[in-house]
Amino acid sequence: MFFSIALLAQNRPGGKYINVGYSSQTLSFADDNDAFELKSKIGGTFNSGRTFYILNKPVAKMIYFGIDWTYIDLNYVQYKEEVVDEEETFVTHKAEAGMQVGPSVHIAPIDGLTFSTYYRYAPSYSMMFADSEFSGGYAGLNVAGISINYSAFGIGVEQRWGTAKHNFSLDVEDMEEEQEEKVSHKYKLSGPRVFLSFRF
Repeated sequence: MFFSIALLAQNRPGGKYINVGYSSQTLSFADDNDAFELKSKIGGTFNSGRTFYILNKPVAKMIYFGIDWTYIDLNYVQYKEEVVDEEETFVTHKAEAGMQVGPSVHIAPIDGLTFSTYYRYAPSYSMMFADSEFSGGYAGLNVAGISINYSAFGIGVEQRWGTAKHNFSLDVEDMEEEQEEKVSHKYKLSGPRVFLSFRF
């Protein structure tokens, strides 16, 4: 009996996790996908968090249920160059900083090997630098993924999608002088992230 309890304790996945990887992301208007679409050129991601397990003992001796709290979620991408005219191009940079929370399922069939799947909601602060202008706003993102770990090391892939709101300046000419006003746009973000996973 004591041997069985010790074996179950060894199979339980580590609660803390750190993920470092590559990020790909597509950017478009949320209400008009045909207006434009930017695809990322390079990107990176880093997040760290903890799984709070709901049950002390696993279901069927190997299935654990938890709530994930990713307290640091960072993402950055540089989009491909956009050509304005024959002499002018600009590059758009996009980043998000936020957190994630959501349910997860972990299967540990043998000691040290863990398969994990999860869904999380990720409220974030969205930052964009486009055509020499910076804009910040709120982003409501969703994250779903899977990973496999052996001992503390593993790999994973996840999909992120959601929307972000940004305000950019627009030059408006009237009869007396040129004025500048802010125009609000809602953007759609989507794309995969592939990462190295460290769970301990």
